[in-house]
Amino acid sequence: MKRRVVLVVEDGVEYTEGFARLSGGGERADFVRAGNASEARGILSDRLVDAVFLDMVFDRTPQDQLVGDVAGLMARFGGDRAQAMHYLARHEGFYLIRELSPLIPAGARVILAYDFSSDPERLGALRASLPSLEGLPEGITLSQLVARLLED
Repeated sequence: MKRRVVLVVEDGVEYTEGFARLSGGGERADFVRAGNASEARGILSDRLVDAVFLDMVFDRTPQDQLVGDVAGLMARFGGDRAQAMHYLARHEGFYLIRELSPLIPAGARVILAYDFSSDPERLGALRASLPSLEGLPEGITLSQLVARLLED
């Protein structure tokens, strides 16, 4: 069995540590963590990955490390920077897709920690730039998620 490389983009370490633990302590895969878009770009530029997992919420990330149109969001929220930054942190996963999709290898499985079952149009729109994108269905276990990330 080929050892897989999975990029995990999250602002904590919970997913990375859980994935490694459930995959046999790293025997089947190397889980590489990036804490923000800049770190993820660096990893994707230097290393071939087989799969990418993107967390959705980055509320522990310093605001200056979030990607997204802050000025546009401020206009949307009537000039309220705090509300715009809160929104950006809660939806960072969507912005990461736009930022990272040109660097993700074709055929790499990409899973976003978001349930698209009630929002299939959004998934379709995001797949225009990242065709291999999948969502995270409600109720999926961490073990099931690891299995999906490690599938060929």
